[in-house]
Amino acid sequence: MHGRGTSLACLLAVAGAAVMASPLASVSTGDIRFGIDTALFDYTGGDTLGVEVYQEIQVDQLSMDSDSMAGFETLVVLTTSEGDTTALDQWFSEVQWTEGRTVVNSTVLPVAPGEYVIHVTVTDGGNGLQGTVSRPLAVEPLRQLSDLELARVLVAAPEGSENSLLKGGYLVYPAASGVFMLPSDHILYGYLEIYDAAGESISFRSRLESPSGEVVFARPWSMVTVPEGADAIGMLDSLDLLAARSSGLHRMVFSMVLRGDTLEVEKLLILGRLTGTADVATGEPLDEVTGIPFPDEFRLLLSSEEETLFDDLDDEAGTRFYASYWLGRTADRLAFEQRCIECGRYAGAFTEGWRTDRGRVYVIYGAPNDIEAMPLSIDQIPYEIWYYYGDGATESFVFADRSGTGDYEQIFSTVEGEASYSNWENMLSPLTGTSFGGDGSQL
Repeated sequence: MHGRGTSLACLLAVAGAAVMASPLASVSTGDIRFGIDTALFDYTGGDTLGVEVYQEIQVDQLSMDSDSMAGFETLVVLTTSEGDTTALDQWFSEVQWTEGRTVVNSTVLPVAPGEYVIHVTVTDGGNGLQGTVSRPLAVEPLRQLSDLELARVLVAAPEGSENSLLKGGYLVYPAASGVFMLPSDHILYGYLEIYDAAGESISFRSRLESPSGEVVFARPWSMVTVPEGADAIGMLDSLDLLAARSSGLHRMVFSMVLRGDTLEVEKLLILGRLTGTADVATGEPLDEVTGIPFPDEFRLLLSSEEETLFDDLDDEAGTRFYASYWLGRTADRLAFEQRCIECGRYAGAFTEGWRTDRGRVYVIYGAPNDIEAMPLSIDQIPYEIWYYYGDGATESFVFADRSGTGDYEQIFSTVEGEASYSNWENMLSPLTGTSFGGDGSQL
């Protein structure tokens, strides 16, 4: 376990199964696939911090020699935003080649406040194939809490261990890919450090949240007193991920109350689910999604909270958000992307298809099961009624061309939350259809 000087206590708060430099772990590109994540810690009490870089790599993608051994070299380089190298580390790992085996490594680089980029390259020692990833790192002074490190395995360390994963008598194996596959990876461990609280009583708890901020699982508040003379303490906590009912993006949040102030630190993670007894995801691996082909249309599917989070992500993290949203639902993702193409049929002279009312509904709900289309007549303006059948119920949307330009506006729907006007039937009249009028307030 790391910390300032030698006066670092570690308090274990792990029960039975009961944001930061970058919001998501990063995945490499190239021939070698691996994940990296980072966490900032205060090692000295001064301006220089330590950034821990975690690596997670699956062994069976590497070549093996005649003794069934696999070897790979890792190069970690920290550069300024201008490209100047400020720190680096390099090492060679040699492990037994075993199908499905995952190896984790970590290193620590000194860093001062500023803007940086971490570059990691892995080279297969047997055939020279490589994978690379670059990750931005914004370093700011820490406020009594370090970053949060996520881990999937926690084991007692052998006496005298000098393993780089050592945290106060325990080996904490980081989840550098940021992905937890249920039900096997159902316990999430979090590690962080608290600084400058010697002799203080602290209330703390961890919780699992959905992207919208809904609490999925929360530990009860606990109290701990920091030993006198301790410059820092390490905290370990755990959450049961089986409480999550859906796959996709979630966050672990650690809250602390000290001297009446509440401080929080959080980290994003992705939940997936295994099917049957085989260790295969129900959908494609995250790294098969390499971009967001229809970002504007994708926003139509998100809640306001999810959209705010999505808009704050950089390109790489946004792609991983997109991948996590569709995790285990490959067919649904492909169908959505096909709808984004097909909605172009509703485009106007100056309006993209998805921006029209019919195009928006088509993107979100898909093609209707039936359409009742009525042309212009003396009694009513042109309109369409879209019907969706399923689960013993019928939902409908009514669109009317009230302007006579081919722009069909949505004036009614049985779907809760969709735009709907109480006088929609009167709005189909050529005389009243030019304005909302009367009781045409939107529900």
